[in-house]
Amino acid sequence: MSKPLVSFIIPYYNAGTTIQETIDSIFNQSYPNFDIWLINDGSTDQFSIDKLKEFEGIEKIHLLHQENAGPSVAKNLGVENARGELICFVDADNILLNNYIEEAVIAFDENPSIDVVYSDFEYFGDRLGIHKSNKIDSSTIFIGNSVDNCVVIRKTTFLSVKGFDSNLSKLGLEDWELWMNLLKNKKKFFYIEKIHFRYRVISTSRTNITANLNIEKINKYIANKHSDFLSEIYIETYYKNKMTLESIDFRIGKLILSPYRLIKSIFFKSR
Repeated sequence: MSKPLVSFIIPYYNAGTTIQETIDSIFNQSYPNFDIWLINDGSTDQFSIDKLKEFEGIEKIHLLHQENAGPSVAKNLGVENARGELICFVDADNILLNNYIEEAVIAFDENPSIDVVYSDFEYFGDRLGIHKSNKIDSSTIFIGNSVDNCVVIRKTTFLSVKGFDSNLSKLGLEDWELWMNLLKNKKKFFYIEKIHFRYRVISTSRTNITANLNIEKINKYIANKHSDFLSEIYIETYYKNKMTLESIDFRIGKLILSPYRLIKSIFFKSR
């Protein structure tokens, strides 16, 4: 198995109380060839600013700073500077489990045509439970997002679609829009059906405070941006359903079930 460099991209905003656990979980990975790009997105909390200084000079950790512009801009800046062939996005309060990257690299090695690897995860904090990410495709992605930001993606793939949309940087759900953009551009996702990281849920998270409040605005923006893709999916789904309805198997099934439907209708009418 080849061992390409994996660059972890961590947007950081006032995350001083959680970042150490996140960094430790990366260093505890079973995969050895990595570096970390920690992007300070204009933190204002003094404790968080002081915490960042503790990572200065540590081997494999690179610090970048920007004025507050949101995580989309921060992650794009991280990727632009990153040296890894593969990129893994990690929120500054989440925890990787120890063999995620190794299994992702194996998946890329065994499937050269894939572009993105993702997995299931476990909630902790204010919510407990397991999240099944499931397989996604163009017919399901507009319904909702089941894939978290914590994916492993080829850097060339990410750059080919110009990364995260900076217009969503302050609104939220930029990862959902990226998956749409990748699927629209025929990029391939690979699902590892295992729990490979822990997702912290807190009431003051960006998802709860910002994204949920802006959901209508986000949906409208994404629908307008990808209207051509949405139309293409609708037409494709329509004709698939039409072919199913006209297929011989469907007609035979309908014929077989017709006596049952007749009995059922008579039974309910008589009650």
